[in-house]
Parts: sequence; structure tokens; C-alpha cells
Amino acid sequence: MNHSSPHRFHLPLSAILVLLLASCTPIKTRECRRLIQALDQGTTTLNRLELTPLTGSQAADAVELSVKAINTISLTDETIISFQTRAVALYEQIGTTLRETSGIATMVSNLQPTPKGLQTRNTAQTQVAKAIASIKQSTEDATVLLAEIEEYCLRQPEP
Repeated sequence: MNHSSPHRFHLPLSAILVLLLASCTPIKTRECRRLIQALDQGTTTLNRLELTPLTGSQAADAVELSVKAINTISLTDETIISFQTRAVALYEQIGTTLRETSGIATMVSNLQPTPKGLQTRNTAQTQVAKAIASIKQSTEDATVLLAEIEEYCLRQPEP
């Protein structure tokens, strides 16, 4: 099992912030900005970490802090609230997966080269592969969510 290849999350959240602010109402602008800044901060934190199965617990802690930050944003726009809810769910899924992966990696590092140990290692490899697929799906879902936030926040207010 290769523990050395880091997985990075790439969501260019701050790149759209300036565009978002140009076409929104003041409340919508403020709420979009606050949500995007919280998501951007979480993504930046994750990108700074070397994400491997062995560092999953540290990354999960960072994700947990991001979830708390996203949850503390007070919003009134129902659509932005739904984006917030979806973002929290995605970040929680990523955090849970990272924590589980870290536990698996720790367990595997303590295995003995016995038939039972090899069987456990093979099971762990399958679990890690599923975790990586889950994180990949969550990051793809986050990209879709970001596009939806961008579309909504750029939409001109009705006359």
C-alpha cells in the first residue's frame, strides 16, 4: 500500500469572489462572500496538508474546524442556507473518511506478517481504496456545489 502520494483538494473559491460581488444585492453579496470565504479557508487548510492515510487524523481535525466555521455563519437567504447545508455535509463526509483512513493506516502499520495479518492488510487496502474514491466523489460534489453557488451569486436580481 502506497502511503506517500498526497491527495490535494483544488477548489478555486477565491478566484470567483470578485466576480460574485459585482452583481449581487447587498445581503446576497454579504452572505455569498461569507460562505465562500469559509469554504475557501477550509480548502486552503486542506491544500496545505500532505494528505496521506497516515496524516488523515490531522486533516480530519482541520476539516472539523472548517465545518464549525461554516456552521457559525448566520444566513437569511434560503438558497445560500441550502448551499451551506450541503457544504457542511460534504466537509463532514470528507472528515469522517479521512479519520477512518487514518485509523486503517495505523492498524496496518502494526500488523504482523502472518496469514491473518496479510488478510487484514488486504481488507485494509480495499477500505483505503473506497475511502479515496469517497474523497474524490466528495471533492467532485464540492466542485458542482461551487458552480451552483457561483451561478446563484452571479445571477442578477429580478427587476
